[in-house]
Amino acid sequence: MSLLWRDRRQQLFARASGREELRRDWSARRKPGRRRTVWTPIFVVLVLSLLALAALRVSILRNGYALGATLQRETELRERERSAAVAVRIERDPHKLRDLAARQGFARPERVIDLADEARAR
Repeated sequence: MSLLWRDRRQQLFARASGREELRRDWSARRKPGRRRTVWTPIFVVLVLSLLALAALRVSILRNGYALGATLQRETELRERERSAAVAVRIERDPHKLRDLAARQGFARPERVIDLADEARAR
């Protein structure tokens, strides 16, 4: 502590009979150009920017989870599509269709009529 400040402090305490006088002396020492309200807007902007940053991070996490769920759903749908394509290929197999037709009583046609040829002949 500097000697000048120590002397001033001793004078203040020697003169002060109560807290009110001491408080007045401290308020008199405050510099008139410097105010505490300068820091208030800076603090408010800082808090708001931190809240915006937190909201942005929550949004990023939410979007990440949604993207993961969508990718999982896409994988499931692609697997179902592959299974359906395999089932269609199995059902369209000529040997299987011939056997199915024979079981249901269909006979081989005696003749085949090509409608495209008849349309051209007209």
